[in-house]
Amino acid sequence: MIIKNPELSGFELMIIWKIAVNEEGTAIPVLDLLPKIPAHNIEHKAAAAAENAPGCFRIMLRLLGIEASIDSVVKSFAMETE
Repeated sequence: MIIKNPELSGFELMIIWKIAVNEEGTAIPVLDLLPKIPAHNIEHKAAAAAENAPGCFRIMLRLLGIEASIDSVVKSFAMETE
């Protein structure tokens, strides 16, 4: 899944979702968040937030669960910039 904000040209957050199955047959979801930041916008305040996003996303997954974490990322990335 790729999340884009039309007001932030070139910024993208990609959610990678993999399913790992162990030897006992237990399915374990593995999620990661990958930010894409254009080089010309590296000084933008959203760039700093996007760089910290993967670690924050992993923490949210443990605290909130998958659905709430993805919902939080979508809402925060869709917020208007000032």
